[in-house]
Amino acid sequence: MAEKNSSDGTDNKDVGQNVERNGKASHHVHAKAVRSVSPIYTKSASLDEPSDSKQEPEENVQPVRHATPDASGNWDPFTDPSFMQESEQNSKHRYHHAKEHRTTIIVRVIVAIVVVLGIAAFGVYHSAQTVADDASELTQEANSFSKNLASGDTSAMNTSATRITDLTSEMNNEVSSPWWNIASVFPGPGADIPKVRALTGVANDLSTQVVTPIAERMSQDASGAIFSDGAINVPAFTALTAELIQVQPAIENASQQIDAIGPTSMDQINTPLQKVKTTLDGLDAATTELAKVQPYLSSLLGANGPRTYLIVAQNNSEIRSTGGFPGSRIPMIVDNGTITLGDYEPASGHFPQGTIPLTDEEFSVVGTLMQSGASFAPADVNVVPSFPRAAQLMEWCWNAEDHGDVDGVIALDPVFLQSMLKLTGGITTSDGTVVDGDNAAQVLLNQVYFLDPVKQDPFFSEVASGTMEKLKSSMGSINLVDAFTTIRDGITQGRLLAYMNNADEEQAVTALGADGEINQDAANPKAGFYIYDKTGSKLDWYLDMRSSVGEPTTNDDGSVSYPVTVTLHNTTTLDQMQHELTEYITGIVPESHGYGMITSFLAMAPAGGSISNFQIDADEVMNQGEATLYDHDVYAGYVNTLPSNTTTFTYTVTTAPNPASDLTLWTTPTGRSFA
Repeated sequence: MAEKNSSDGTDNKDVGQNVERNGKASHHVHAKAVRSVSPIYTKSASLDEPSDSKQEPEENVQPVRHATPDASGNWDPFTDPSFMQESEQNSKHRYHHAKEHRTTIIVRVIVAIVVVLGIAAFGVYHSAQTVADDASELTQEANSFSKNLASGDTSAMNTSATRITDLTSEMNNEVSSPWWNIASVFPGPGADIPKVRALTGVANDLSTQVVTPIAERMSQDASGAIFSDGAINVPAFTALTAELIQVQPAIENASQQIDAIGPTSMDQINTPLQKVKTTLDGLDAATTELAKVQPYLSSLLGANGPRTYLIVAQNNSEIRSTGGFPGSRIPMIVDNGTITLGDYEPASGHFPQGTIPLTDEEFSVVGTLMQSGASFAPADVNVVPSFPRAAQLMEWCWNAEDHGDVDGVIALDPVFLQSMLKLTGGITTSDGTVVDGDNAAQVLLNQVYFLDPVKQDPFFSEVASGTMEKLKSSMGSINLVDAFTTIRDGITQGRLLAYMNNADEEQAVTALGADGEINQDAANPKAGFYIYDKTGSKLDWYLDMRSSVGEPTTNDDGSVSYPVTVTLHNTTTLDQMQHELTEYITGIVPESHGYGMITSFLAMAPAGGSISNFQIDADEVMNQGEATLYDHDVYAGYVNTLPSNTTTFTYTVTTAPNPASDLTLWTTPTGRSFA
């Protein structure tokens, strides 16, 4: 039975039906507690109308829902289910409205942040690109500065110095800008900002502490160009070396700072600055080495009278202990910086056996054990492992052949010559052969021996004189740092050696590490393994020589023992030896020894040390024995290594007690390396 409303008697069910028919409302609304956002109108029943008559809701009039009292007859809006439902839905409406409002604010903030970050990113990118461009230009200007320094063009040198100062200052200002401050708080790139700032600071210091002082000093010097017309300007060169020595601490400090800072993740910065670092390292090494010879530069360059040096080309394709067959010899006269080359003289003659003044100790090792011709053949004297001693024997032979006195010997090999031609450019011989920085070693150590034998010596003479003239004429145009670096590398590899008759000058050469002397310092042990071609061939172009030093063992007396392995691999094939290679390369009657490489060896202990457990695994061990040479323990002999085969030497080297450094091993430099 439907409930009746106490005031108008209207059936609540009918009202609900009217609401449903009207479609104007979806909630029950009670008369005693009307809650609506929009105005609510009620229409009272007419006294004239029957109380049970049906009322049609007027248009735009919302029907009223009636409250339902509780059991006590009181109506509570907070417990009435109908009201609670409406309240809950209105609350949800307000919540969703507020949530949408907050979301809008957050979105706007995010958009604003993204915009700001985008602007910042663009600003940092643009600034970083400026720094990268400046860094790239900086390397170019540094190269120009070096060339202008060598050429003596002080005007161009000052222009480069000024531009370098401007670039480093601009880089410093860029990385100090607000954009970089913003970028520094970001993860990832932010970690690079301190590094980039530090690097640009180092560049700025180099400009003010190195480049500018050198430019100012050289501009004040009235000596002119350092190199001109194939001559060295001795006063200008000595002035430059003095200035470089003065700024060397700043150069070294900058190099150390760059090492400490480390690379960034920005290749645009790393690449040019790495080039600067390479230049710094080269300049640092060059100035350090120049300081050792600076007191003797004037006399070495003939400022106190002409100097004559015997230039010896060591041919690694016919190996010798100090490098190679000393077949090409040219006297070089230096008179107050002016360089003149004498006539090419091959070392092809012989003296009567025993004529060349070897000591008894030397002869017992290089003559008897190694079976060399050092006692009678000028081309064999550098079988002795000490270059100063070999140079003395070379001088003796030169004098005995009536070529005149010399003040020293400078030896180089085709590999070093190739590295110099890389800087100067190549030459073209009369037969059209190009000899340059890519092929000089192969041409001089291998290809030339495919020529008719009568053409070989003239070819060597032409190449030797042509390359020396090329080096002379290019002195004023090459990068000084590159030249110093190339020379230093040649010395380190044993491809550029020197000996001076003057004791003080020889001490300077020793300080440079260019003396090629055997180990004399027991605290810093260096063992040696030297080889000599006994085949009488040019096969050593095909020799793959490798070595290794194993883990040390400390002995009771404080000495340290190391296992050492040396291998000689013959890369030729039997088919090559029989059908492809010329007789000049294979040697005479190669079939008499199975077409193999006959190689003499000399294993030398470091100063104060010893060799033990000496073992050889070879196709043929033709001689071996232990001896003493220059107060060093040595094992020497000779072996035969057949085509495609390998000879292996294994032995133990023990140092003097309590060495200050680990053992190193020096081996004869070969003409090429194999992968």
